[in-house]
Amino acid sequence: MKVQVLAFALSIALVACGTDSTTDMVFDPPDEPPPVTFSFIQDNIFNPSCALSGCHADATLPNLSAGLAYGNLVNKEASAGIDLIEPGDPAKSYLFTKITNGEGIQGSRMPRGRAALSEELIAAVREWIELGAPND
Repeated sequence: MKVQVLAFALSIALVACGTDSTTDMVFDPPDEPPPVTFSFIQDNIFNPSCALSGCHADATLPNLSAGLAYGNLVNKEASAGIDLIEPGDPAKSYLFTKITNGEGIQGSRMPRGRAALSEELIAAVREWIELGAPND
């Protein structure tokens, strides 16, 4: 009987000493990257590859300069008869077709005369459009 009482007391002591009720049930979800924002697209694609390169900084093509790009792209018709950016649908967004060298583009892949955008940047554009092309 003494052995059973001692074992019971020891098990309670181990459980009591081994837990800290303030931290036992804390669950830290894995870090997930935040959704892509228009600011990210502007800063990492349009500014260095489109607007500041001189191609899309005047009135002859959609001006992709900061402060003007969003209004010149989202729900604006391209010469190809589809919107430049169709929120929620990269396949119906001419800009996405141009940067991926998709079928039906006029001219060449964008950015013209420069290296293609990285897979990560193309994925960021796709994600931003799929999210509804929000303007942050």
